[in-house]
Amino acid sequence: FMQNKFILFLFVGILSSCSSLSSLNFWSDDSEEDITTPAELVAFQETVSVNVAWKKSFKASNDLGSFKPAFYAGQMLVADSDGDIISLDPKTGTVNWTKTLERNLAAGVASGFGKFIVSDTEGNVLGFDLDSQEILWETNIGGEVLANAVVDASLVVVKNSVGELTALDSSTGEQAWTFRSQLPALTVRGTGEPVIKDGMVFSTFDNGRLGAFQLNTGFFLWDGPISFVEGSSELENLLDADSSPVFANQLVFATNYQGNLTAFDMAQKRPVWNSKASSFHSPVIGQGMIMVIQDDGSILSFSSSNLAPSWISEEYKIRDLSNGVIFENYMLVGDLEGYLHVINPMTGKTVGRKKVSGNPIKSIVTFGGLAYTLDQDSNLVAISL
Repeated sequence: FMQNKFILFLFVGILSSCSSLSSLNFWSDDSEEDITTPAELVAFQETVSVNVAWKKSFKASNDLGSFKPAFYAGQMLVADSDGDIISLDPKTGTVNWTKTLERNLAAGVASGFGKFIVSDTEGNVLGFDLDSQEILWETNIGGEVLANAVVDASLVVVKNSVGELTALDSSTGEQAWTFRSQLPALTVRGTGEPVIKDGMVFSTFDNGRLGAFQLNTGFFLWDGPISFVEGSSELENLLDADSSPVFANQLVFATNYQGNLTAFDMAQKRPVWNSKASSFHSPVIGQGMIMVIQDDGSILSFSSSNLAPSWISEEYKIRDLSNGVIFENYMLVGDLEGYLHVINPMTGKTVGRKKVSGNPIKSIVTFGGLAYTLDQDSNLVAISL
């Protein structure tokens, strides 16, 4: 088991991102379409201008895109793999303070309720006071944390690389509860952060399932498959769900690799709809649409009112797309050459584009009137439209 897992981690480690799995082509011949070369960018009619508000460079590894910034009390908090934690003014990029830890961090900052949380590569979760930047507690949760924690008033919820979802007391760091999922023989290195909603914790797992838990107690409420195993080999049955679930009305949507986009009814506590999809990113919901950025760079869309299929875009195939976000009524997505693309969610057409980095863009977040891209080397760019 461990040997299989190590081999796959080593195999994935030579790739630039998880989505690069889609570019592997063991069985092609010269007569088949080349599925390894990124699609060339095509001309479009620009109706939206992309403007750079400010830039900051941190120059640390962000290969998995796990170093997402957090926003709290008028501050933007950014961490990098070298152990630096920086507080910025999100409007101007002006540095408020910097704290350097003598350790390598594994994921970005989570913040809330007067605290901020980071995790290191040894599985230690650290809680700090936001005002003084003094450490409050440190707890080891038995596995590397590859996604931001989630902070509630009384609990901090984290998920580690060995399939455990753990809640820690936000004041002391003591373990309140834990749940361990069944880890498959093969997994992709990466994980989606849990989501807290209506007193519940929702989390996807490497076995391709979505689970719901009572926040205060960790009581298991329900779970369901995002997709089922259909292949005959371990590689074909790799169904990692490495993204966070998202919500629309009474439905919660989740995606997984080589699986589905699946809608779960929270009242019925079960899946009620699905469509074939393969993605490492959370679905994007906005402008009456649900969009899935697939691992091969194609984008699927569905009506959020009746879940009917809408447009499909293959304009960015094999361009290692980042996550997508809705910003100013448009969808933003980054690619392997540092381009930021602006897409009309209603039509799937590109309406704006700008090269904002010389490195692959790994994640995009929004706050207030700006969007922020973070690339493979932890360069941060603030964007307005």
